Amino acid sequence: MNTSAQEPTTRLADATAYDAAKFQSTMVLNNGSAKAIVFALKAGQDVPPHSSPADALFTVLEGEATVTIKDVLHHVAAGGYIILPMAIDHHIKAVSDMKFMLVK
Repeated sequence: MNTSAQEPTTRLADATAYDAAKFQSTMVLNNGSAKAIVFALKAGQDVPPHSSPADALFTVLEGEATVTIKDVLHHVAAGGYIILPMAIDHHIKAVSDMKFMLVK
């Protein structure tokens, strides 16, 4: 199993830190068939609209975000999740400082 060089953390949300200039991400798993990435966004930061070649599981670890999929706005708070369908544009915006994990 290939993982990032960083040492394990107690909390998954601690795998990456906030940065006021831009969102941050840290890959916590990459074994060739699955990837898990932890993102940190300050309130108001976003991941620009894009699509993915595979379905992805979006799970909020702390804070709150809006996720727009095909022009439908979803509110997702800590502990919540949503499936991001493949080949469909989606947009993620932090309502508050928030961290999420993406598994694909």
